[in-house]
Amino acid sequence: MNLNKYVLLFSVILIFISCDDETDSGINPVPINHLEIQANILNGTWTLDQIKDKMSIKELIPVTMDGKEVFMFDDMTLTISEGSESGGIYSTLNTYDEKIWSSSGTWIFQNNDKNKILRSDGISMNILTDRIHNYAQPKRYFLRINFTTSDDNKEVEWVFNFVRECSSPYNEDC
Repeated sequence: MNLNKYVLLFSVILIFISCDDETDSGINPVPINHLEIQANILNGTWTLDQIKDKMSIKELIPVTMDGKEVFMFDDMTLTISEGSESGGIYSTLNTYDEKIWSSSGTWIFQNNDKNKILRSDGISMNILTDRIHNYAQPKRYFLRINFTTSDDNKEVEWVFNFVRECSSPYNEDC
């Protein structure tokens, strides 16, 4: 009978040791920084390409203006660099119109929202990022950017669908 008491006492002690509160020992969980994660995904060179190989994304036209396909930006690339929680810089090559996409500038997350960017030229943009390929190399990412510009007192809705490839198997954010 004494042996049963010792086994019971030993079990209770083990339970208390295993249930030690981590916050008492000074270990606090690290909060997830969604802005930093989004900035890391945005960093890189993006091209305009028709999306065909993502089942959850309908085949998308690279650029639309007020819902109609336009071809004037076909050769444009967007490079986002130095992206972090506080924003970053961007540059474009082969942009058709500097009022729509300037050749360079800075950006910040608008109102701390990972899906809203404010460019240095004052244009507010909604963004959506997604992975197209998750398992195969190279990984492919999708970036949809939509925003409104004014042209002769008329608002014009733009949608840009970019793709970026990343072949680094060692970079999770790539």
